[in-house]
Amino acid sequence: MAAGGSGWAAVCEKFRTARTLSTVESRKDPETEPYRSKYSARALLQEVKQLLSAAEEGDEARLLAVRRAVLEYELGVNHTDTEELSAGEEHLQRCTQLLEPHRLSPDCVSLYIQAQVGWGCAGRGP
Repeated sequence: MAAGGSGWAAVCEKFRTARTLSTVESRKDPETEPYRSKYSARALLQEVKQLLSAAEEGDEARLLAVRRAVLEYELGVNHTDTEELSAGEEHLQRCTQLLEPHRLSPDCVSLYIQAQVGWGCAGRGP
């Protein structure tokens, strides 16, 4: 999935919408449905994950790994926020696995560390 295509723009828009639901709209969720926006965000993140799964690695293997790792991280945080710690841990582990070969790259190190810390906060960890 090339960065310049209209398909990529749609992926980015879904991701931005998911982030807005998770960070802004979730604050407005009623007490009777405290995770409504988080679940909506998760559904969008799953759609983005499926789109990225269909992307071919080709010349952009590291970039694709980082994009997939970001999604795993966001899904991990989402599951942790909704008190689904085991699922959150699984996503955070996948994030670190995807980033392992690139963990010292400047564009990967911060996410790698955040996933490690998140994994520890989910109740288990390295």
